Amino acid sequence: MHDIVPYIFHNRAVAFLDVLGFQQFLREFDMEANQNRKRLSEEDEDPILAGRFTSQKANEFIATFKNAIQQLDKEKYRYYLFSDNICITSIQETTPNDLQDLLLVITKLYFDFAKKGYFLRGGVDYGLFIDEETIAIGVPLANAYLLESKIAIYPRIVLSTNIVDQFQAYNLLGEKEYDYPFADVMIEGEDVKYLNIFLQVFQSDYVEDKRLFFTDFNQVIGNHLEENRQNERIYEKYQWLAEQFNIFIDKFVNELAFQDSNFDPESDEDFLEFVKKQRINYGN
Repeated sequence: MHDIVPYIFHNRAVAFLDVLGFQQFLREFDMEANQNRKRLSEEDEDPILAGRFTSQKANEFIATFKNAIQQLDKEKYRYYLFSDNICITSIQETTPNDLQDLLLVITKLYFDFAKKGYFLRGGVDYGLFIDEETIAIGVPLANAYLLESKIAIYPRIVLSTNIVDQFQAYNLLGEKEYDYPFADVMIEGEDVKYLNIFLQVFQSDYVEDKRLFFTDFNQVIGNHLEENRQNERIYEKYQWLAEQFNIFIDKFVNELAFQDSNFDPESDEDFLEFVKKQRINYGN
């Protein structure tokens, strides 16, 4: 009888993300698929597609996920999409720079989904974990799920103490091991730490892209506030997000923009005035 090779725990980063309000989106996917099947069968537009269930909205949702997740280094991370849940796990030892890259990819995932009208809530933890092609076992996954389901509450990505400590690690010389200019504002909150998802704006070198970033967030948050005005429980979640967006705008125009190597205070003055106008006005 051969000895069983033991599975080995390794220190891994694990993110568990959930799409808010996805049950309604699923119903829309289902309705569209049924309608398309009926239409194609009646019109026989395409003999290959006739009689099949297809949903453009579902296609866009999956494409959004794939487009954002492609930025992850496949040599370092593995990811899964199942229904409205997204799980990302590291598959090798990670440095603070690796974790920085992971958190920045999550900001892109958040923004890309937001542009389509979806908002993410999630948790990220770090610790001992067994990861195989079809196996994922360990406390970090359970903790990440707990952070998402019980602690996050709002459309935010909550970070455990373990992941915060690992991200803020120092080398033997007492120096931070990452060189991202906005690393010090990447983590927000006091009692509950969460990812500053608005830092995604600095992933673009172009002012026009930055303008779109602010207008897209302004519109999509504003739309959710208006749609849920009569639903206090949901409304307060997006009110919280609107507050965070406004706080970020104030910090951006007064401080962060000037730390951006692509920013020119003289030529981009009109841009800052434009950004100020993207603050969201809300109230009952």
